[in-house]
Amino acid sequence: MEDICKLQYDIYNNISKAQINFKKSSKTRLTEAFVESRLENLEKQWTAFDSNHSKIVTLVISERKIQEYFKEDLYERTEELYLDYKAELKGILKKLRVIDGKAENSSVVREPSVKLPKISIPTFSGTYSEWTSFRDLFTSLIHNNRSLDDVQKLHYLKGHLTGEAEQLLRHVAITAQNYQLCWTQLEKRYNNKRYLANCILKRFMSQKNLLVESSSALKELLDTSNECLNALNNLGIDTQSWDIIVIYILSLKLDNESRKLWEAKICDLSDELPNFKNFKEFLEQRFRSLEFISTKPKQPNIVNIRNNNVKTLHVKNVQCPFCSDYHYLGNCKKFAKEDVDSRRSFVQSNNLCFNCLGANHSVYFCRQPTKCQICKRKHHSMLHPKGVLKPVEDTKKCNQALIQDSESEIVTSSSTEAKSSDIVSCFSNVSSQVLLATALVKTESRNGYNVNLRALLDQGSQASFITEAAVQLLGLKKITSHNRVLGLGSDQQESVVTKAVVLLKVHSLHDPNFTIEVKAHVLNKLTSCIPETKIVFQSWKPFIGIQLADPKFNIPNKIDLLLGAEVYSKVIVEGIVRGPPGYPVAQNTRLGWILSGQVSSGVMKRPQKEFNQIISMHVHAQLSENDLLKKFWELESDESLTIAKRYLTEEEQKCEEIFVKTTKRDESGRYIVNLPFRSADPTCKYNNSKDIALRRYTTLERRLDKDHKLKQQYNEVLQEYLDLGHMEEVPKEKQDLKGAVYLPHHAVVRDQKDTTKRPVSKLCILPITD
Repeated sequence: MEDICKLQYDIYNNISKAQINFKKSSKTRLTEAFVESRLENLEKQWTAFDSNHSKIVTLVISERKIQEYFKEDLYERTEELYLDYKAELKGILKKLRVIDGKAENSSVVREPSVKLPKISIPTFSGTYSEWTSFRDLFTSLIHNNRSLDDVQKLHYLKGHLTGEAEQLLRHVAITAQNYQLCWTQLEKRYNNKRYLANCILKRFMSQKNLLVESSSALKELLDTSNECLNALNNLGIDTQSWDIIVIYILSLKLDNESRKLWEAKICDLSDELPNFKNFKEFLEQRFRSLEFISTKPKQPNIVNIRNNNVKTLHVKNVQCPFCSDYHYLGNCKKFAKEDVDSRRSFVQSNNLCFNCLGANHSVYFCRQPTKCQICKRKHHSMLHPKGVLKPVEDTKKCNQALIQDSESEIVTSSSTEAKSSDIVSCFSNVSSQVLLATALVKTESRNGYNVNLRALLDQGSQASFITEAAVQLLGLKKITSHNRVLGLGSDQQESVVTKAVVLLKVHSLHDPNFTIEVKAHVLNKLTSCIPETKIVFQSWKPFIGIQLADPKFNIPNKIDLLLGAEVYSKVIVEGIVRGPPGYPVAQNTRLGWILSGQVSSGVMKRPQKEFNQIISMHVHAQLSENDLLKKFWELESDESLTIAKRYLTEEEQKCEEIFVKTTKRDESGRYIVNLPFRSADPTCKYNNSKDIALRRYTTLERRLDKDHKLKQQYNEVLQEYLDLGHMEEVPKEKQDLKGAVYLPHHAVVRDQKDTTKRPVSKLCILPITD
């Protein structure tokens, strides 16, 4: 028994020494194999100790009390030592295995020699269609990244929001507690599955019909349909059973030839319904075959059908008022032989229209759009007065004729008015061209999709404009607004009237944080293609390396949007690059670098022309106050427009005389004029006004008897009128005079007045209807 007890003491000492020596081991020796061998040795020691302890406990209780083994509780001490040592070994072994696993993973990552590009998170502007992709990418890179705390995550989140989404979280402070609230608020706002599904279905249903055979159009139809169906599946909507519906909708959008081929193909399926996989395979084969054919799309045959409807018209013969023959006055040869003064006198005396020479209306109410061919004013050309100069258009035509004969001339038209500014227009045959600043911008459609438009930046325009085609493409809502647009050298007759304006958001293709809302007037066409001819710019060394706002500025193309001075001042930034003579100037903007200026003949590909086309984009949308006042006086001084006012009736002539004779001003500056009565002493036609006044007085008395407070106040007002001399009692001898008029009165209480609620006596005669 004593030998077994000594062996137990030896095992205890061995375990204790092993633990002490392990703690003294250097970090270089702490490997996974070293720790595992220590752990294996510890298990053997403990197994032997536990086995010996089982033998010792078989002794009788009397011998246990004598043995030191039981007195010192060696088993419990050894068990505690074993558990501590084992826990320490397992903890270090676990750490070593984690470090080895990371090392293996890092070695695997370093194996590829290709450097992958950095993943950038796109900005989210609040468009529902962009939410799903932004949410998934942000969740993967930022939201689920455990190495970032909530403050950093909120900083990244607010930095990638623009537009409406940025305004939603603009006033939220960047703290750890606010991150989860902001993310939940965004998900609640934009994670609207019903609205997202509606947007996707709207895009799917609004795809264009294919009018001609086109491989690109077929590919676009197939790709857009796949994209929409996949997006619906990502929202958790099962589209597996939609095949027959999707095929029916898309087949209606095919051109006639493709639809015939599809119907011929599904005939082989007998009674089985085709699935969307069959339809996709058909479209892929179809656009591949069209790509190999490479033929121009066939235009649909348009058959012109003549309308042979027979119309019966009753023509009324018009009698000429000058020669009594059956023709219009404007076609009368005898009338044309008369001089201008005789013709004008004849039109005046017969009360004819000065514009169309018709009867029964004046020039003010004439609906004929025609004007004088000489001065462009609203009168007939046969009534054009002598001594009036020709319009500016004729002078321009003469100037252009002179310019074509010479190599280079400048025509300057100046005004004789003291406060008007001169306009200089230059026409030249020198082989050069002026490049206007253009840029490609990204605009938002009504459905939330982005469309790139070509814009012209014009700081000489007071307003912005957009073409009707661009408005239809974007699906923008028009706001009715009539505005007159005047250009350089144009007058009121040449002006263009816009009937609508639209509001659109313009984004920069190079600066994702720049967005501006533009109010644009709608026109059918803004200008011709810009530039006029193709420009070769490969050798423009000063502009190599800069990011152009319009990479294809050198190729003639149409202008969809004109951005005026209001937008120009907001996009311009510091930075300018000047080239040598004959090269344009590059200006830095929020939209990219724009090019403008003169381009020499060495960098152009232009045909020989007799004269150049000059585009001047100075426009403004309304007349100035000086122009309006000038227009008013011109209208008043036009003899042809005021000629009809000279013929007045006797009563109208008398009114004019009363106004001229009696109009005067008092000391305070007020105008005083007599009323235009038909007679000097007008008589009143209401001879029985006394009876009417008495009846109304009786009615007033009954009303006041029901309201004693009102009666008291009313009596006070009448007494005040008597005291102030505003009214007086009529003597009895004058009460029954012929022609006397009695004015009844009644009380008017102004309850809405807080300061004065006294009744007022209102005098009146019979109603107007009587």
